[in-house]
Amino acid sequence: MPSRSYLRFPHIHRDLLTFVAEDDVWIAPLDGGRAWRLTVEQVGAAHPRLSPDGAMVAWQGGRIPADVHVAPVDGGGIEQLTHWGGNGARVHGWLDARTVIAGSSHDQPFAHWTWARTVPLDGGPGERLPYGPVSDLDLRDGRTLLLTASAGHDPAHWKRYRGGGMGRLWLDGRRLLAGHEGQLAAPMLVGGRIVFLSDHEGTGNLYSVRYDGGDLRKHTDHQDFYARQAATDGTRIVYARAGSLWLLPGLDAEPQPLEVRLGGAGRGRQPFWASPHPEDAACDTTGRASAVEVGGAVHWVTHEDGPVRLLSGRGRARLPIVLGRFERADDAEPDDLGKRVNGPAAWVTDADGEDAIELGMPGSPTRTVAAGELGQVEEMEAAPDGSVIAVASHDGRLLLVDPETGTVTELTRTDHGVISDLGFDPRSQWLVWCHPVSRGYAIRMARLQRPGTPEDDPDSGAEVTETPAPETPATEIVHVTDGRFTDMSPAFTGDGRNLVFLSLRGFEMIRDSHSFDLVITHGTRPYLLPLAAGAPSPFAPSVEGKSADGGDGGDGPVTVDLAGLDGRIVPLPVPDAHYWALRPVKGGLVWCRGATGEPTVLERFDLDKRKTEELATDVHFFSVSGDGSRIVVRDASELRVISATSKNGDGVTVDLERVRVRIDPGRRWRQAYAEAGRIMRDHFWVSDMAGVDWPEVLETYRPWLDRVGGPEDFADLVREVVGELGASHAYVHAARHHWRSPTGQLGADIGPDTDGLWRVRRIFPAELSDTAARSPLQGSGVRAGDAILAVDGVPVDPVTGPAPLLWAAYGHPVELTVESGARVFRVAVVPLVNDRRLRYHSWVADRRRLVRRLSDGRIGYLHVPDMDRAGWAQLHRDLSHELAKDAVIVDVRANQGGNTSQLVVEKLSRRIVGWKLSRREEPRSYPMDAPRGPVVVLCDEETSSDGDIITAAVQALGLGPVIGTRTWGGVIGIRGVYRLADGTRMRVPGFAHWSENYGWELENRGATPDEEVLITPADWARGADPQLDAAVRHALRAMEGRPVSVPPDPATRPFRGRVRS
Repeated sequence: MPSRSYLRFPHIHRDLLTFVAEDDVWIAPLDGGRAWRLTVEQVGAAHPRLSPDGAMVAWQGGRIPADVHVAPVDGGGIEQLTHWGGNGARVHGWLDARTVIAGSSHDQPFAHWTWARTVPLDGGPGERLPYGPVSDLDLRDGRTLLLTASAGHDPAHWKRYRGGGMGRLWLDGRRLLAGHEGQLAAPMLVGGRIVFLSDHEGTGNLYSVRYDGGDLRKHTDHQDFYARQAATDGTRIVYARAGSLWLLPGLDAEPQPLEVRLGGAGRGRQPFWASPHPEDAACDTTGRASAVEVGGAVHWVTHEDGPVRLLSGRGRARLPIVLGRFERADDAEPDDLGKRVNGPAAWVTDADGEDAIELGMPGSPTRTVAAGELGQVEEMEAAPDGSVIAVASHDGRLLLVDPETGTVTELTRTDHGVISDLGFDPRSQWLVWCHPVSRGYAIRMARLQRPGTPEDDPDSGAEVTETPAPETPATEIVHVTDGRFTDMSPAFTGDGRNLVFLSLRGFEMIRDSHSFDLVITHGTRPYLLPLAAGAPSPFAPSVEGKSADGGDGGDGPVTVDLAGLDGRIVPLPVPDAHYWALRPVKGGLVWCRGATGEPTVLERFDLDKRKTEELATDVHFFSVSGDGSRIVVRDASELRVISATSKNGDGVTVDLERVRVRIDPGRRWRQAYAEAGRIMRDHFWVSDMAGVDWPEVLETYRPWLDRVGGPEDFADLVREVVGELGASHAYVHAARHHWRSPTGQLGADIGPDTDGLWRVRRIFPAELSDTAARSPLQGSGVRAGDAILAVDGVPVDPVTGPAPLLWAAYGHPVELTVESGARVFRVAVVPLVNDRRLRYHSWVADRRRLVRRLSDGRIGYLHVPDMDRAGWAQLHRDLSHELAKDAVIVDVRANQGGNTSQLVVEKLSRRIVGWKLSRREEPRSYPMDAPRGPVVVLCDEETSSDGDIITAAVQALGLGPVIGTRTWGGVIGIRGVYRLADGTRMRVPGFAHWSENYGWELENRGATPDEEVLITPADWARGADPQLDAAVRHALRAMEGRPVSVPPDPATRPFRGRVRS
């Protein structure tokens, strides 16, 4: 019978079978004997291939980045053959018994340009095969079978994909199956025919054709699960399906499952003790302890000494909070809240299949409330007195949960997103939140009416004026702001007399440094709203010479005047910046401040002194104690407790080694699987799951869970499941990535010479406008032709070269010993983590030079690598210069998407309607940076996501012809990234794109160019770019029929002098 383990990536040679299970490489007898483990690293190895003599196995190591490894079949040491740095590797097979064939993009300008290379067993450099980028290949019997232009995903992970990346099949330079409508994978030469995987009939199966592409035959007929990862020894074929391995003995035979018994299997499912990594924390009332989420469970952790207690028992626990309650003396005044003490902790649990709230405290049993009534909980917050828990659900509902009875009451809902930023006033009378509206976010609040407590009860501690705001009854929801701006993170100050919030309503602008534009760099600022109409502004001058105290304390009841709320809003005296997560603390406020690429800073604002102070840096999350005196902060390395009143206050580092986390992988994967199903169900862009019976899909794949033996197994299973949706951007990333420091790179082509020395063949120049395109050797005194003799004093091996000596050297100075002619010298350089940006800029410069040569300098050239920051910067590096030409080619080939396509389209859509002229300056067009003549756009199958969208937009707007190949076809964008119970990360396709000219068909089809032009393997071999050649021809022809906009001759101006008779 088939194995009960999850088996992938098989290959055979004679009577041996190799495959991957439990994230390791295994060897087994083909006749069903006991398998043995070849690797014990548990690092997600892939694509093992047995050598032609059956003595060795080669595979790509699953550590990030992957490299090529080999080991003897009968045991022995593992050797790493390549040191390609951050560019990864893919093992394709063997050229002969001493040479592996692998793919890598390590010297290419784009990550998907994976050229096949020979990799000798001695670790030598090998050579790049002249086929251009290939997805897979088979070199056998003197023939060359290539699969190119295939999207980077496994066909089973995006089932029934029909975009531009379905793949192209080539035999000896001739294209086959040009009109094939299905994903192609695993091309093989078997029995005088070409065999491949295809899903053109709806499910992945094995097919074959003659060498001329005719006589299509089907060799497997799986109707449910895809046949995947097929490999051959030239006669037989093995493949994976549903976690099992199958054998096709011959093209006229029937497929049969293989029985595989793993010796010493099950390591990946054995429970183990894990290192504690806090994922969330909620500080208690006084700052003595916290409810800490670690490993999917909630623990009660005292901040100093003491034991740690496990609070949660079943399911995954998340979003911990600590409830409080007040103890009042018998003789307390009516407005005296009393002393706040700890109540139970609460957290969200999915133990019963849907989100619920579980409550418990150390030493007491837990109880669960509101099971199945909450949807997926996005956020929750408890009133200070512990009487109610506010819950924001994924479906836009704001719920109130009674922690005693479990009663759930819907307070409000929105159809514009998810309610967030929940907060209560200190007396538990008011709830405030951030409410999504059609074009922004508004602040809303509601007074909570308790059963049996009249609205005008004098003991309630709050007075509400009888005059409500228009259309806003005092006992209902109050619209504090109207959503004109983006308002967020509301909170009450410690005395309950003011409402504070962050608002994106600043419009201080600066001029764009590179183009004629104005930029609002920040725009967010904290604002304060006194709740009482007669209260002076806390920041206005006082007749007593001191500003009003907006901090804690205050005598008498709190007055809330609902009329004229928006007229009392005042900004805090701090500059606009990027702020978030505003919270009240004792005597002031805290918030996070940061910018892209900078560590997050936790700042405190003293409401009395009107000053800010930095409390902590590199903050991942924080939680304020119930009394506002202490803050629990998670930074890059530890959990700390600091004072909320001063940076100089006492602090303590929480000893998390006391937290013991025992992980049961099988149980955890079952939790994560159910969680993944709910997340996709609740957040996929359309509620009917695009016609897919989602519950049936989950049940169909659920039995596979018992076979999963490692993080990569589980991620592969979830990818198969979400692949049934047939949607783009449904990405799943395994929990354990095993990052290792990649080989440092010198930004140069370096290779062996006939004298055995490794010489610098080419140094790529730096692009000084790009901080990622630094050239380590430029300016160091090293020149092309020089030999590198040693790295940090260690001689360079004449076979393997300097790369192994540069392991983990990126970002750190290394010493190179260099021979330049008769001179030997030492120089210190700092290697790069990846030199792809250097190579990219060189590639762009080469394209631009070619366009200039072909057009006699009349045509400009722009390449846009993505629709994000890097692409926007790259566009503007040369925008004004290239648009000053008579025509421009805009190249979006290999564009990896983003969200700036509409900004790029706006630039390309400009039409010159005037000119500005002066005596000593070159004429400037009006508007500036507008095309002067024809625009031609280039695209290919790697033009993806927002790259698909800009291609379609160019066609819809008639901006110019599109040349190349059909684009990727993935325009259902990512709504969010979710971390599952086991640490697996899943991205959800959350919003679809409809296009005027393609309708819904841009997704899963792509944009079709106006003229299809392929780059063949032969073109790649000779360095040709027929797509760019065609774009130049189109632009030249278009200029013949369309006048180019040119500035007027000043001599044609009207005469303004005095007319003399």
